[in-house]
Amino acid sequence: MRNVRLALTFCFCAVGCHAQVATDDASFLKQVRAKYDAPCERNLEPFSCAVEFNWSRHFSESVRLGDEGTDAEIAEVIQPIRNRVTVTHQNAAVSAGMTEDEVKKLPHGGMAEDLLEHSVQYSLNNWLAASGTALLPPPDASVHVEASASGYKLSLKIQTFDVEMLFTHDLSLQSEGVKGSPSDSRETDFRPGPQGFILTSFRQGEDGDFRPGNRVVITYTYQNVGGFQLPEQVAINRESHHENWHYKLTDCSVQTAK
Repeated sequence: MRNVRLALTFCFCAVGCHAQVATDDASFLKQVRAKYDAPCERNLEPFSCAVEFNWSRHFSESVRLGDEGTDAEIAEVIQPIRNRVTVTHQNAAVSAGMTEDEVKKLPHGGMAEDLLEHSVQYSLNNWLAASGTALLPPPDASVHVEASASGYKLSLKIQTFDVEMLFTHDLSLQSEGVKGSPSDSRETDFRPGPQGFILTSFRQGEDGDFRPGNRVVITYTYQNVGGFQLPEQVAINRESHHENWHYKLTDCSVQTAK
């Protein structure tokens, strides 16, 4: 399924609006792709934000592993660290403004800092992969569309996999995955934004198990930075580990291509 997901990751497209849903498959796909906010196609280059995170809140909502550090170490050494994240078209990277050796000298080898960096990168990489038209087939893909109970079902073949996507009546993507394989699926929620649909929720299973209690659920709220809709509040719920991460992106700056 990893190859399928990589195959599904395509460039963002420009935003458009249509009053009616097309009846033929090719026109339907064109119309779907035009419904989503596509910041990279509107000249968005890397953007950078400060990461606000409260460790006290985190430990009040999550099972503490014990190797993050003592309360005093967290309060006096870890909490004051000022992290920033830079998001390019390819990935998200977090920096604490420290060298690798300096991070390793933090309490418990920098375990707490590593966990936070991983959570931020994981959630923003998923946002990057699922926002815009990244989950949708390319414009020239051969697809089949039919009505479904919720709206529309789009089918296509990627390599040897039969992939199905479900859309609401307003063409918002609800889920995508390999036909007949519930474990190889993920669910999404989008809402209308100023330039098209923006991702608000992303859900996938761990270890091939998509049942409630074994999912990773990520939710996003947005802020307007330089005319672009970028994540502001991000929440991650790893159900199997009773683990919750909440962070806020502030002091954001964007670069645009000329």
